[in-house]
Amino acid sequence: MAWNKEKAIEYAKGAKAAVFATVNTEDNTPQLRYVGGYGIDGSTFYLNTGKDSAKVKQIKSDGNVAILFQHEGQESLKNVTFYGKATILKEKEAEKGREIIKARRPQAVFDDTKVIIRVDVEKIKILDFADTPKIQELSI
Repeated sequence: MAWNKEKAIEYAKGAKAAVFATVNTEDNTPQLRYVGGYGIDGSTFYLNTGKDSAKVKQIKSDGNVAILFQHEGQESLKNVTFYGKATILKEKEAEKGREIIKARRPQAVFDDTKVIIRVDVEKIKILDFADTPKIQELSI
């Protein structure tokens, strides 16, 4: 059965954590990290991170990012990657992101050392070895 945007988002919501990728513009290499402090609202993702983190510096230089979700204990390999543009939100804009993150991750800490990143998804790539075709791409 072919995937659609809604099915991909529901799959992402069921994951415990994600892998978040940015671009290190100093040497043009991908930078990956495991993240748990995120929330999902439709095809928009919000992440909570330290304001002095490498990912914040990288997003300010190049907003192209990817977020990969994969469930644990699958019988057949399946994962979903969302590609989009990231923005560091100003204080007033960040409130919605904090609410969405807090709903998914109540233990998240929000203080003046943190910022909220918004990712506006542009493309989704699905890898599902139990489906045909095994690789699907969706534009948003």
